[in-house]
Formats: sequence, structure tokens, C-alpha cells
Amino acid sequence: MKFFMPDFDKSLETIKFKPTAVPEPKSTSVKNKKVKKKNKSSKKLKEDESSTNEATGKVAKSSKLLQGRIEKPKNKKSSKSQQLKLSKATAEKAVKESLEKTNNEQDSSSISTFAAKLKEQLKGGRFRFINEQLYTMSSRNAAKIFEEDPQAFHAYHEGYRHQIAKWPLSPLKRIIKMINRLPKSLEIGDFGCGEGQLAQAVPHKVYSLDLVSCRTDIIACDMAQTPLKTHSLDVAVYCLSLMGTNLNECFMEANRVLKVNGFLYIAEIQSRFDDVTQFVRQLKAYGFELIKQDVGQNVFYFFQFKKTRNIGLVAKVPQITLKPCLYKKR
Repeated sequence: MKFFMPDFDKSLETIKFKPTAVPEPKSTSVKNKKVKKKNKSSKKLKEDESSTNEATGKVAKSSKLLQGRIEKPKNKKSSKSQQLKLSKATAEKAVKESLEKTNNEQDSSSISTFAAKLKEQLKGGRFRFINEQLYTMSSRNAAKIFEEDPQAFHAYHEGYRHQIAKWPLSPLKRIIKMINRLPKSLEIGDFGCGEGQLAQAVPHKVYSLDLVSCRTDIIACDMAQTPLKTHSLDVAVYCLSLMGTNLNECFMEANRVLKVNGFLYIAEIQSRFDDVTQFVRQLKAYGFELIKQDVGQNVFYFFQFKKTRNIGLVAKVPQITLKPCLYKKR
């Protein structure tokens, strides 16, 4: 907009003014400026806060990743109190679980122990039963029992191994020492050999015989009727094997298969003898002379006889009996 001065003087110049906005009331302008400023400041503050939090988060996250852990808040009583409560609860839970686990393990262990004990008792019971049968029947009937139930033989020898582990000495080991002193050319007969340990421990030719064969080199037969040839053995061994009610037939078989001047080795439990002198005198009637005896042991007696003559199968000989070795029931 242009303003012209009146024509008072034509020599005067015309002055042009720039257009200006009409000013609003002062109070309203100031108020709006403050609001705008405040909004700008608030917006800026929020932006700064956001950027700061973002930066801090990134740094914290980076720090946690680098350190491999999470920083716990410090100097916060409420947080510490909560953590203590959680720790206490966790500890109580862990203790409870541990006690339950221990109790379960103890119960399981008790059950396992009971089962193992029961199993051993059953094994021991079966061994005692078979053992009693072997001592109170003839060798022929015993052979029939094992023929019908071969597992009974293995059950018997499993129980037998359990028993000999408790003995103060092994009679078989002593017999093995005696055999090893003999010339290697001699042939041995192991009557009632069990698992054939003698044959595995000496360099001699050994004929292992028992009611059941648990190895290919063991001959299954009745000890009173073996398949051995007459006068074929140099040594006959009876190590804890004089069982059955027909011992007279077993000694007659020993006389048959042994050569004259052959040896008869016997190892037996001392409690089976009522009269050792009578036992030695009776064996003389079967053609065996006593060479050496050891009856000073608390558990076992050892005898060494020599065959002096043949007696034949129809000879009149005394009946030989030994007390059965019966184990007490537990």
C-alpha cells in the first residue's frame, strides 16, 4: 500500500512504507510463544530421551553380550528383597527335591538289596536241597536227576563255589601240588571233577569224570560205572566227591581202573568221619594200603593209598559209609 503526502510542496519526495502485519494482542502472542517453545522443548527432550535410551540400550546390550552376563540392579532394596525371597524359595525347593531324590534312591537301594538277598537265599536253598539228595541216594539215582534236569548241576556248583569261598584252605589246591610232584607221564583220573579244574592245573593226562559234562573234555558218567579201561590209571583222585550211599561200588571201580601200585588220593571233610582207623582198615579190604594221612586239619582230612592187589567185582568187601555233609538251613 502506498501513502502520498498532500501537495504542500512539490519538491518533497514521496516515501514508500513496507507492508506490515497487524499485530495481535500482546498477551495472546506471548502465551502462544511460550506454548510453542514448551512444545518444542518437550518434543526435543523426548527425542533426546529416546535417542539416549536407544544408545544406552545398545551399549548395555553390547556390554551384556560381551561379558556373558546380565548386570543386576544396584542399590534397589525392593529388588534385593525380592531376589532374597526367590533365592530362599529356590533353596527350599532344591533341598526338598534333594531329600525326595535321596529317599527314592534309598528305597530303590533297599529294594535292590532285598531282591539280591532273596535271590541268594533261593540259590542257597536249592544248593542245600541238591546237596542233600546227592548224599542220601545212590550215584545211579543222582545221575538220573542231573540227566533229567541239567540246570540242577550248574545250580549245585554255583552254590558249591559260594561255599568253598568261605573255607580256610582249598583241598583241591593241595591235591594239585601233590600231582605236580609226580612224573608227567602218569595218567590221572579225577572222579567227581566238577568243573574240571584239576585237568587245567597240571601237565598230566587227566580223565575228568562227573555226573554232568560242562566241557567237551569232561566225561559224563556214574562214578561207580565209568567208561575207563581196566588197569589204565596211575592215580585216582576223589576230592570232596565221595558222595552217595554206594561208596563200596565206587571203591571197587577205583580198584578196577587203577594199575597195581597206582595211587588213590582222597580229600574229605573231617566231620564225615566217625572213626578214621576203621575207614583205613576197611579200604585195605578193597586192595588199598595207607601210605600217608593228614588228619590234623580242622576242616579237611587227606589220605594217600597205594593199590596192592586186584580184588575183582565179586569180592566180599565191607560196606563203607561216611556221614553226609549237610549244610544247616539259615
